[in-house]
Amino acid sequence: MKDEKDWFNPRRFILVSLDTDPDAMMQSKMLVHAGEAFGFSVNQLRVALSRLVAEGLLENPGRGLYRLNNQGALLQQEIQRWRTLEKQRRKWRGDWCAILTENLASEGSTVWRHQMRVLNLRGMARWRPGLWVRPNNLRGGAEQLMTDLRQLGLDAIQGSFLVKQADNDCLEQLTGLWDCQALERGYQDQTQQVCAAIKRLKRLSVHQGLVDTLKVGSETVRLLTKDPLLPDEMVDGEKRQAVATAMMEYDDMGKQLWREFYSSVK
Repeated sequence: MKDEKDWFNPRRFILVSLDTDPDAMMQSKMLVHAGEAFGFSVNQLRVALSRLVAEGLLENPGRGLYRLNNQGALLQQEIQRWRTLEKQRRKWRGDWCAILTENLASEGSTVWRHQMRVLNLRGMARWRPGLWVRPNNLRGGAEQLMTDLRQLGLDAIQGSFLVKQADNDCLEQLTGLWDCQALERGYQDQTQQVCAAIKRLKRLSVHQGLVDTLKVGSETVRLLTKDPLLPDEMVDGEKRQAVATAMMEYDDMGKQLWREFYSSVK
């Protein structure tokens, strides 16, 4: 388990601040003032701001002003999809979406890591070299899936097709690409962690509560954002929804706590 310094750094503080209260926190002087309350130096915060701008996640529209740019806003929008997971699925008819990606970047490169991140965000699994699949159970079907992958920055798609009426051997291979039991255990474990955090938050100090909401919230949102949204025929969707339901309550509590903190340092 990472300690507080690893989890709660200037970069994470800035991104959380701009997500929670973008209007109030877009001024660098406000970010610095709030960050100092957590022990971050002016230099640490300014370096983090500069790096986030260089990485293309923030933009600097005016002197001392910062906000999420298009790339950062798109990423934030993608992360917020965890609140509507079940609405993103549809009834599965037993068919599979498949895409060909014969020109992926060199493994380990920055571009390759981005490509893998995009594929994971839509629950794609590698079946064969250059061939990625997932159940065709996302709302909008294969056409929307291709649109999403391209909008998220995957420019290596060579083609796509549907796999229908797979024989038993093929079906066993396809369903075996995901560890469904591990996914369900993850749902149960994370639900327990979030429920415990909800009870714990009421007796923590403001500082401890803010850090705790960041740690538990980040872990939970990461799990839900990366979830492949498999059909109920493969994974118990109610266990996944239990995580999201608990997280919604915790997220609302956490954001209220952060807003109170921002108000106290203005």
